[in-house]
Amino acid sequence: MPEIKIRPLTIVFLVAALVCFFIAIIYLIDTAANLPAFFPGHAAGSTHHHVKHAIAFFLLGAAALVAAWFTTNPETSGE
Repeated sequence: MPEIKIRPLTIVFLVAALVCFFIAIIYLIDTAANLPAFFPGHAAGSTHHHVKHAIAFFLLGAAALVAAWFTTNPETSGE
């Protein structure tokens, strides 16, 4: 059975995916007024949830997971 080789780039993509999923959750659970000021969509006094931002960050996280998968390479024996 071939072993999976994990490169540093794979780890970078996995961390990026986790960050994107975390940001997506923040967009879903917090209103625009409660978002950190550096987040796009922050609006003082707003009760709006940014669902489209959450979906976009979820898709970015999924793309980062796919990229991490593509950067793994099964070790092949020289047979």
